Amino acid sequence: MSQTLAASSGARAGRAPARVPARGPARPPRPTLRVVAAPVAERGRTVFVLGALALLVAGLVTLLLVNTALAQGSFRLHDLRARSGELADQSQALREDIAQQASPQRLSSKAAALGMVPSGSVAFLRLSDGRVLGVAKPAAAPTAPTVTASATSAPTTGAKATTAPTAQPTTTR
Repeated sequence: MSQTLAASSGARAGRAPARVPARGPARPPRPTLRVVAAPVAERGRTVFVLGALALLVAGLVTLLLVNTALAQGSFRLHDLRARSGELADQSQALREDIAQQASPQRLSSKAAALGMVPSGSVAFLRLSDGRVLGVAKPAAAPTAPTVTASATSAPTTGAKATTAPTAQPTTTR
């Protein structure tokens, strides 16, 4: 019998093994185990929260920049108003000075200091037709007042000697 087995196994070795009829359904192969990452279930909500947070931060930064710009503008406006007030005061002072310099009394004293004399006659020039109205006569120059001083000897009592003008200035018109 051992020879029969050997002969039959030798005969089988040369050919393909015979199929054994299946007794039932075949078991599926056992799955291999592996480590997997946890599923990302809230990905849509996380993106929304991050986007809303970024939008909020951008809005706050923009609000801060606008508020800073408005504050700078307010300070500049205050400085410009103060400068405007100073310039208005200076302008008013200059106008008053001009009005004082242009007053008739001041002009008369300046003209007299320059050697000018008032005219006795008046003439006008009409620009529309070029006619001269009135007759202008030259004014006479005033004569320089002559002052003579009489020196008296000083008394022995210690009083000071005084000099009095002997001639009064005369003006001709």
